[in-house]
Amino acid sequence: MSVPSGVAAVFRELAVWVLIAGATGAAFYKFSTAADVFMANSRVEDVRIADQSADDGTVAIAVETDDGGLREAHLRAAENGHFFAEVYVNGRAIEVLVDTGATHVALRYEDAVRLGIEPKDSDYTLTARTANGTTRAAPVVIDEIRIGDITVHDVEATIGEPGTKFITLLGMTFLSKLSRVDIRGRELVLVQ
Repeated sequence: MSVPSGVAAVFRELAVWVLIAGATGAAFYKFSTAADVFMANSRVEDVRIADQSADDGTVAIAVETDDGGLREAHLRAAENGHFFAEVYVNGRAIEVLVDTGATHVALRYEDAVRLGIEPKDSDYTLTARTANGTTRAAPVVIDEIRIGDITVHDVEATIGEPGTKFITLLGMTFLSKLSRVDIRGRELVLVQ
């Protein structure tokens, strides 16, 4: 008895998806077990509220541990599931959206001007693809970005054109300089 080719194709595709789901589950289990082991071996010495954003309840907490001086910032998700925080760029406070999908720290033009960085038209040498389409961006290097007790120096960033971004994105050029970035339910943990 032969199986029709359409049915066989469905079963092959189903088998592939089962394998993908199994591999994803195994990887998640291994990752979460490693995180649990790390947390079990860390003793918190001092907890302080470092920054508190506006009215959405988002809080960044700096935690210092006694196992090698790690510094952490904990961000609680806003109601829409995104992680917002107040960060200090070269000593000045701005609101950001922490975005692991953003390649760079992407400064809103208006935030850059508040920080004293005002690009000229000729500085817009990059093309950026965003969810809203293609736009130009000006590359810059930020001396210092601080969130809670975490401080990162010499961070590559871009500045968007006026009116093109609704918020500055804290992307991978900042996050990749950290020891670890974890999502634990509705909490984002940055570790330096």
